Parts: sequence; C-alpha cells; structure tokens
Amino acid sequence: MEYGFRRQDFYTGLMLCAVSLGIVAECWRMPRDLQGWPAYASPGVVTGLLGLGLFGMGLALALRSVRRPGTPLAITGTDVRTYLADVGTRRLALMLGISVLYCLLLGRNIPYWVTTGGYLLAVMCVFRAGPWWQVVLVSAVTTAAVTYVFNRVFAIPLP
Repeated sequence: MEYGFRRQDFYTGLMLCAVSLGIVAECWRMPRDLQGWPAYASPGVVTGLLGLGLFGMGLALALRSVRRPGTPLAITGTDVRTYLADVGTRRLALMLGISVLYCLLLGRNIPYWVTTGGYLLAVMCVFRAGPWWQVVLVSAVTTAAVTYVFNRVFAIPLP
C-alpha cells in the first residue's frame, strides 16, 4: 500500500478546513431576509451547507492522514524550496492572485460584466487557452450568457 501522500493529505485537509470555514463565515454574512422569503431560502444556505460538507471532508482527510503510517508530517526547508521552485506552484500562485484580485474587484462600483469578462480574459491569456480572437470570443460570450441567465432567468441581481 502506498503511503507517500500522507503529508500532502494532512496539509491539504488543513487548507480545506480553513477555506471551508471562510465560506461558511461569508455565507452567514449574506442577507437572510430577501423579499420576505423564509431564512432557509436565503442565497447563502446552500453554499453554507456545501462549506460545512467541505469542512467535514477536509477534517476527515487530515485526521485520516494523522493515523496513517508513512512520511513524517513535519516540513523541512528543503521541501519548501523544492515546492516553491516547481512550475506548478508558480502557476497555482498566479491563478490564486488573479482570482483574489477578481474577488476584490467584484461589487466595487465596477459592473459585473466588466470584472468577469476581464477575469476570464486574463486567465485564458495567461494560460494560453487559444488564439487571442478565440479567447476574446469565449470571454465575451460566457460573460454575456452568465449575466443574462442570472439577471433575467433567475432574477438574481449581480454585483
């Protein structure tokens, strides 16, 4: 049986727990009295429940990795340097930075379609998703479709 992923499972479980608690906290802050609907119909309920489920899975992953034999859980300086030098780590950091910037710009008096279209355009350009005209086309069509569906079909106002 392979035990090589013990350390990765432990730290991934901790990160999932932290992210899921952030999701639950943000869902709790969402308005719960929209249009006189009951609290269970508020927009943050389903996302909050999914956040709680993610927390449970992250906790189970971390606890299971603690009980499993194999690689020590401690991280050495060599491990950190190897991780930071990896191309995949740099791509992950770039994607995280673009996503955080997108989240920070949402609802800041910039129309939704501008921030979302810019986000999609930036991600697809950075990761070379195709020729420039295809990237622009996919970004525009996706942004227009999401904006239309949420505003007109679901009647959910976007930031």
